[in-house]
Amino acid sequence: MSVRKTESRLPAGVQPEDLGQAVTATDGRCVLISTITAPLVVDRENFYIVFVIDAILAPTVTGYLWTFFIDGVPQPPQTTGIGVVRFTPTEEGYLQVKVQVMSSGPAPPSFLELMQQVTLANSELEAMIAAASEQPGAGMGNPDVLRELVNDHNPYYQDVPLAAPEAGDAFPKFLFSTVNDGALETKQDKRHDLLEEVANAINTGETDYVSAIGPGLGVAKLRLPLLVMMLSPASIPFTELPDTNAENVAADEQLREQVAALSEEERIDWFNLVRFPKSNIALCAKLLEALRDKFFPGVVFEDVLKKMSGSMSDWIMLNYNKGPLRRN
Repeated sequence: MSVRKTESRLPAGVQPEDLGQAVTATDGRCVLISTITAPLVVDRENFYIVFVIDAILAPTVTGYLWTFFIDGVPQPPQTTGIGVVRFTPTEEGYLQVKVQVMSSGPAPPSFLELMQQVTLANSELEAMIAAASEQPGAGMGNPDVLRELVNDHNPYYQDVPLAAPEAGDAFPKFLFSTVNDGALETKQDKRHDLLEEVANAINTGETDYVSAIGPGLGVAKLRLPLLVMMLSPASIPFTELPDTNAENVAADEQLREQVAALSEEERIDWFNLVRFPKSNIALCAKLLEALRDKFFPGVVFEDVLKKMSGSMSDWIMLNYNKGPLRRN
């Protein structure tokens, strides 16, 4: 199966650029998306994903031929059976990504090409990490996570607007803190493995979908039941969960069963929205705002963070991770 279900459609109402750096084939049959938007950084892995959105081409696809060029110098080509590949640039320059979607049908193969700049890692961050390593105390946290957020995802959390704009930087700080917590709790390789379990559940049924969507997914550790319940168009009823661990786990499983009962198209769309860091972080922002509006309507994020000794932000995060919780 060269075109999996998860790469057969883009989420409804979403443009390719909402997921990452994207290019559409001139024939309109395929879309190539880079999970990281240029500039890329030397020695940092990136994923490229091809969506075959043409229903005539998809059944005839036999594989994907990838060629990467750094300043015109070709790297060893790669052939994949599905439309997903990893690539790590090893030097500065301009990276040209070419992929041929090979087909056994009468129609010619589809070609996609993307150009991206590759630069060195953020020098200010590296200087801060080096300085912190020489000082006693807690330091700067996890350097690998900081490198990921600053080098790979910085434009994604910097540019997310609120539905109701507010002055100040309280919301960007809250959003960064939430994404940082998610990245700290689940490292990149594990995140990829968890997403692949969901993909396998959708594509082949080899894994159980209800179990696969149990953990928080993607860089911001998004819980699918909470998203589907709280973000428009809400597809399952709003349901408050008990706070006690055993009861919470059982109730959460019931919500996941409701998500599993959604149409296959809806489940594919939600998977692709949480799969890409750009849309994952955008959903995180929408969810934080929705939780704020649900529990503290009319309160700006400056007050959420600072008033009542931060208890409002703590409650939002508790519900982000375990909720929505029933208040006693």
